[in-house]
Amino acid sequence: MNLTKKFLGLLVLLSLISCSNDPEKLDPLFIELDASNEAPLYNEPFTLTWSSNASQCYGSGAYWSGERPTSGSEEFTIRRGGTFTFILECRRNNEFLNQAVAIDVTKTPENHFIFLENNDPALTLEIPEGQIARVTSYNRGDFNNDSIGDIFFALQYNQGSDHVQTKYFQLTGGPFPVLLEIAAENCKGSGYVRMVDFDQDSFDDVIVAHNDSSSVQPSDSICIFEGSESGLKLNNGLVANETDLDLANADVRFLTLIDKNLDAISDVYLLTSEGEYWVVRGTEEGPAFEKAESNVSGIDSYTITAGTLIDFDSDSNNDILFAAYDANNLGAFIAVPRSAESTDWDNITIFENAPLAKIITSINFDDDANADLLVVGDQEPSNIFNPSPTVTFTIYEEGESGILDSEINYSFSDEGIVSLGKNLFITDYDLDFDGGDFLFTLDPKPNNFANFMLGIKTEINNEEEPTAYEINTLTDKEMNLDNFDFTNAQSMFVDLDLDFDLDALVIEEVEANASTVLNFYLKINQSN
Repeated sequence: MNLTKKFLGLLVLLSLISCSNDPEKLDPLFIELDASNEAPLYNEPFTLTWSSNASQCYGSGAYWSGERPTSGSEEFTIRRGGTFTFILECRRNNEFLNQAVAIDVTKTPENHFIFLENNDPALTLEIPEGQIARVTSYNRGDFNNDSIGDIFFALQYNQGSDHVQTKYFQLTGGPFPVLLEIAAENCKGSGYVRMVDFDQDSFDDVIVAHNDSSSVQPSDSICIFEGSESGLKLNNGLVANETDLDLANADVRFLTLIDKNLDAISDVYLLTSEGEYWVVRGTEEGPAFEKAESNVSGIDSYTITAGTLIDFDSDSNNDILFAAYDANNLGAFIAVPRSAESTDWDNITIFENAPLAKIITSINFDDDANADLLVVGDQEPSNIFNPSPTVTFTIYEEGESGILDSEINYSFSDEGIVSLGKNLFITDYDLDFDGGDFLFTLDPKPNNFANFMLGIKTEINNEEEPTAYEINTLTDKEMNLDNFDFTNAQSMFVDLDLDFDLDALVIEEVEANASTVLNFYLKINQSN
């Protein structure tokens, strides 16, 4: 009996000892993450403050990453617009917890164009007396394969309506952008420029041709420039030609890129007065011109001013849509349907009473599955050397019968006074991540009131109507931009330093010492 009592007492003692060694019960794992300002303005500092009873914490998301102390604060400044999420994840033993805070940064249009001061031109050219020089086409690409944006452009000289000569230039991006003229003495093509890697060696090449214009003499040539580590050089032999296409005298009416054989590789399409030609890429034989068996005489009476690709008949193949005008200077749209590999000129559709258009392009304006069409036009047929005022800015949205069913006209600053640039136009510019914004350059005139114009898409809030949009325009003069005070100038935009904002090459025409010169300025954007 005594033995039993002793054994029970021992159990009680052990139990008490066991209870006394239990770890202290921990408080629940928590994180507190706060921002001093969840809606800062562009470049306005804000502070994140946090605390946790965890043993380790890590930051991830927008502008921070890696291990952080379990409590602390950190100041941030964001130079981009939009919503940025900061996440703090903490752990304690096998417990994990995270918390996030969203920072909504307001970046005004002015904040997208903050240029470094640079008053020294990168290049100066003297214009012969009695002549006018204009950039007639340009394109952006990467022809030295360094993953940084480059520009190729054609500078055409006219005396009256006569084409005198064309010069070609390349601007290669990087830490120290370089602007150089490309030797191409016998080349006069200036209307169309397309970047395309003909030989698929990862260097963008360039094909350039004249455009069909009533006021400019034909340039009488197609030229091909080959990309390399040192940039572009003229090489018409890059694409074999055993067709009847005369590169020196081709009457090119339209030039674009189309995937002819649905192999996900863009091919080159040329429409001339003699017919259609292709350069099909990705073949074992290498790039070569091919002539299509097609009769294009059905549009001989029209002058083509612009063209684009759009699935006009909803068959999953991009069709060709031309803007044109007839002998009476009346506008028209010409739709040419395409099957998988060919164009169907026997079933073209001509829409009369269309605006005189100098720009038509397929866009996704309202962020739905249907393609939309942007049309910009002047009060007269397109003439880049004596531009008439722009009077048309129209979005066509696809309806039940076709894309031209729904027409929405928008106004813009000084409508009917300025002329929006035909070949210096960017549609892929988005200020607020909702698509549909535009950047227009203005055709140069003496004492031009502005150099470029933004078209900003804004949603109209109306609960009783389907979602609708308006276009609000703003010029560089209205934005009062520092270091961008030019008159009678042309501007081209590209990201030269890979920081996700648009830098500019500005060509200003000035009078100097009884002669006219072109000053080329590189304007580096530091908004991001």
